[in-house]
Amino acid sequence: MTESVTFKSYSQTLAGVLHLPADFDPKHQYAAIVCVHPSGGVKEQTAGLYAGKLAEQGFVALAFDAGYQGESSGEPRHLENPHLRVEDVSAAIDHLTTLPYVDNARIGVLGVCAGGGYAVNAAVIDTRIKALGAVSAVNYGQMYREGWDKSANAQDCLALRDMAMAARTAEANGEPTRYLPTVPDDRDAAAGLHADFAEAYDYYRSARAQHCNAPSKMTTRSLAQLVTYDAFSNVELFLTQPLQIVAGSEAGTRWMSEELFRRAASKDKDLLIVEGGTHIAMYDQPDMVGAAMARFAPFFKTHL
Repeated sequence: MTESVTFKSYSQTLAGVLHLPADFDPKHQYAAIVCVHPSGGVKEQTAGLYAGKLAEQGFVALAFDAGYQGESSGEPRHLENPHLRVEDVSAAIDHLTTLPYVDNARIGVLGVCAGGGYAVNAAVIDTRIKALGAVSAVNYGQMYREGWDKSANAQDCLALRDMAMAARTAEANGEPTRYLPTVPDDRDAAAGLHADFAEAYDYYRSARAQHCNAPSKMTTRSLAQLVTYDAFSNVELFLTQPLQIVAGSEAGTRWMSEELFRRAASKDKDLLIVEGGTHIAMYDQPDMVGAAMARFAPFFKTHL
């Protein structure tokens, strides 16, 4: 059972889908979970899949499109500003608190990939988040600075900052918005970078999960915010909520999940490494999602 909703995040109107339990009763109060999509994704992909699985477990779950993306408003299209992405999470919580059937003391967040990093950053700020889950978590800024598999030279990202500023200057002077792909346009080229990127191509650019609202691109100007951003900043002090992290054993990004687990101040925290799982397999492959949900369902039921 689903219901389309809209809500405000600053001046933007965000589009979301509420996933409701099969036996939903509007007179009852439910624990609720916000599901945050990856960079370049939309609510109809992995965030919506996890939201549906959570609804099957008795939660109200809200998957939504970030501002400037999907069905949400905002220009330029496909802006990926991490600070606004984090604010969108709190705006989604704002919306949940207006629903009479949501128990405001039992709200959690589950984020996937960059959405996992944004969820972490939101939990550092927003104490209304009572439990936090992350799947294939990526600290997007750290990824640009250190590389997908920690193989990059951090100095290289300085050129990306310059590229972003050149794009802003050009656009301010009347040129069209400049874009970069979030997933390589060619599968062979993607495979040459990392096996995870080849699978990302399969996910975002084939029938596996391709969606018309997710063209796998972002504004070039976004790079300046991204390369200087740290989703895990101050988690040693402020990330005090119960934390459940899930990552694939074969994911190039596994190291970020392990770092988050090590650094988080949470007294109640757990890291599940799913054997054989890749970064993208945790998005939608039934056995991998099943393994993740086998941990998330009791985690959220315990803490919400």
